[in-house]
Amino acid sequence: MSGALLQGITMALFLGLGAAFPRQPQPLLGRHTVVNLATGAWMFLLRVTLVAWVAARTSVGLVDLGGVEHPLLQLLVSFLLLDLSRYWVHRLDHRVPWLWTFHRVHHSTERLDATAGLRMHVVDFLQLSAIPLVLFSVLLDTSSFAPWVLPAALGIGVVADGFQHANLRLDYGHPFWRAWDRVLNNPHFHAWHHNAEGHVRDGNYGNTLTIWDRLFGSDVTGPLPPPVLGLSADQQLDESVLGLQLLRPPRDAAVASLAEG
Repeated sequence: MSGALLQGITMALFLGLGAAFPRQPQPLLGRHTVVNLATGAWMFLLRVTLVAWVAARTSVGLVDLGGVEHPLLQLLVSFLLLDLSRYWVHRLDHRVPWLWTFHRVHHSTERLDATAGLRMHVVDFLQLSAIPLVLFSVLLDTSSFAPWVLPAALGIGVVADGFQHANLRLDYGHPFWRAWDRVLNNPHFHAWHHNAEGHVRDGNYGNTLTIWDRLFGSDVTGPLPPPVLGLSADQQLDESVLGLQLLRPPRDAAVASLAEG
């Protein structure tokens, strides 16, 4: 199954579940969802052109992983390396001002649903695309791995992304979800990553596993969902596909700035 097909199925599934069991009332296809889908569409074109072209021409493999022979062990190694790398890159996106300039596009939505992972700046997209290329084509020689291993490791992240952004109401007092939260990402844990007061409560960077945040001291989860999502007033961006890519402030803020000038 291709990554694009898996992502489409995942988004459709969690959009549907979010509509049936919503954490907060919101339209199924509101403006925020349309912007997310439109952004994802042109990022997909970039993936199948530029990113695919680079991937086809990148093969160094400085460290040979031929000693990892069992496919399930190959999957475990690939998944853990990928998820840990994404954790640290994501943490840098929040802590390095230049990277945050672009990453805040993802945080500009004030409503979460399964499409929210598509909302990103092109710089963010290229950065995320580079992680598996650098790991599995430049640093590591995975040519001996079973052909399904790397797509499966990437696919786990795709499903986790759709689930964690979903507008799903779950009972986190239930033992099952409490146990899940100790290890795996979920809508409650990730909602705290999108809280509007990220400047004072910034964390929950993990993609699939929550253990990285607990291990490295970046777990900021509260007992209840955060009251407000999105960006602080001084960080907000225009709610349009082009406006987000140009990092343009909201139109009303731009007008107010001109009036003050």
